[in-house]
Amino acid sequence: MIGRAPEWLYHLLPRAEVVPPRYAPASLGSEGFVHASLRGAVLDSARLHFPPTADLVVLQIDPRRLDVEVTLADTPRGPMPHLHGAIPRDAVRATLELDEVASAPERVTGTRVAFVAFAGMTLLDLVGALDPLSRLASMGFDPESTFTVVSADAPGVWSAPGATLTVAEVRPPLDAYDLVVIPGGHGTRALQGDAAVLAWLAAYPHNRLIASVCTGSLLLGAAGRLRGRRATTHHREMDRLAELGAVAVRERVVDEGQLVTAGGVTCALDLGIHLVRRLAGDEVARAIAAQMELPAFADPARSSG
Repeated sequence: MIGRAPEWLYHLLPRAEVVPPRYAPASLGSEGFVHASLRGAVLDSARLHFPPTADLVVLQIDPRRLDVEVTLADTPRGPMPHLHGAIPRDAVRATLELDEVASAPERVTGTRVAFVAFAGMTLLDLVGALDPLSRLASMGFDPESTFTVVSADAPGVWSAPGATLTVAEVRPPLDAYDLVVIPGGHGTRALQGDAAVLAWLAAYPHNRLIASVCTGSLLLGAAGRLRGRRATTHHREMDRLAELGAVAVRERVVDEGQLVTAGGVTCALDLGIHLVRRLAGDEVARAIAAQMELPAFADPARSSG
């Protein structure tokens, strides 16, 4: 569903059914997917698929926390989401009564994004992704979204003649965020051997969205999050990326579902726009790119590839 403005997904189930850490109803085995509905179709789905006496509840599912493919099937009742894999319990944000669905949200808003800074980072890696993402709020597309810079190692994370950048929070719990973005820089060399930093990154829920710029992907690899996954980094560090278990590819942005990596430095802008597209859809991504005067993103026809 990338490219479409995200909506909450709703799944009906009998009240007595228990939701385990990975929820796999019978339809996943028999049909290869889990049935879900957009908000407006929930009551119709209940009438169509369950007897009138069924005691049902509705799972409210956060698409930002799904590590399985979601497709939209065209049906006479409109688009119906199909989830091609078990649902992580972390993606279930609420259990609703049927009569609560009409007042439940339709559009997904209020995304919480953390940018991980550290001593020796490349400032453009961080700012290049932060600027387009933060425009979700500043341009009014999602005023409830938040964008926080946290530190992986110490309050002082960047300096240049006449300027310093300090960060208030050092290694706060990352499960408070929906998206974590990790920049690169020469400081990643030391952090690849820092057990506390790697454990902190490894603890971020694996079903949630995480992204990196340049050698930030090496931190993800050292934290064990890239094994067998396609990923990219700065062109001079591709061999190191492979050593950390990734399938190293030379692309500006590599999207592996809940893992997105970008190449060196200037690719931070590519990543930022790509993540806007993931969180808010094509139309919003084009509007932000146009405001930033990024013609290849504002008008895909002008892109060279």
